[in-house]
Amino acid sequence: MKKMNRGGFITVVLVLTLVAVCCCAGTVKSRTGLSVGEIEGYYQEKERGLVEEAREFLSGRGFIHSGVMLTRVIDTDGSREYILTVHHGKIDRLDEESRKLLMEELEEIVFEDANSSFRHEFLINQ
Repeated sequence: MKKMNRGGFITVVLVLTLVAVCCCAGTVKSRTGLSVGEIEGYYQEKERGLVEEAREFLSGRGFIHSGVMLTRVIDTDGSREYILTVHHGKIDRLDEESRKLLMEELEEIVFEDANSSFRHEFLINQ
């Protein structure tokens, strides 16, 4: 009689384990299909953070109230190209070497994403 109870207990545990695994797999599978709205919300948050980080960086270097614009192009395969354009009168007046050094530091401001590429440029008015 004990063997029958023990065998039934093991069967119940195995069935419940299988049900739990299937439920977890279903939850994971349903989260891989993100909606366009969820994806766009994710990128908008990253983009806002990138612009804010660039503004803070420039302000810290003495370029307070810099014009910072982020433009994006989304390809049909979902890849994105970002162009971060910066304008400030003091940057216009920098010599080429100083502007190059500032650009090298500015180019480090990106967010990690395998499907995105970044380009940084200064809008120079002379």
